[in-house]
Amino acid sequence: MSCISNINPLYNSYFTLVFGRGTKQFELNCQKANLPGCTVPDVNQPTTFGTTIPVPTMQFNYETLNVEFIVDSELNNWKSLYSWMRNVANIQNDNTNNLPYQQWHHQAVLSIVSPISNCVVTTVTFRYIVPSKLTGIVFQSDTSDAVIQKASCTFKFSYYEIYPDAPENLKNTA
Repeated sequence: MSCISNINPLYNSYFTLVFGRGTKQFELNCQKANLPGCTVPDVNQPTTFGTTIPVPTMQFNYETLNVEFIVDSELNNWKSLYSWMRNVANIQNDNTNNLPYQQWHHQAVLSIVSPISNCVVTTVTFRYIVPSKLTGIVFQSDTSDAVIQKASCTFKFSYYEIYPDAPENLKNTA
């Protein structure tokens, strides 16, 4: 059993999210991003005693990565996501702008920063990530205050890796 050596809280405002797309990278001006949860489904194995034993199905399911970001004044970050989504779909029966299948998926790195040292303490690398939903932008002229435009994007991915991991939790102690 180990002692708790760090009792400092994790702050929700110390992070960056960078997307790698081939040789290009872009960073959204993120306001919110989640570390997706995960589930391992199970099936019930009957017993002779009238109870069941949960047996893992060897499947690992992730929630989606949901990101809210500030749209820049030239809409470059929003247009980058829109183009990415257009490149993986065929919306005009024209595939001249479509990406080959091998280029659909990319990776993204969520870096969590310590507010004390201002250094990255954990990175989460999302593998084979692709955007699945991008919200629109509402323009409104009948308001007295200037409102910063925000948009949201939902991403699906194959899996994520956390570095540094907790190797003491992965060891077989039996």
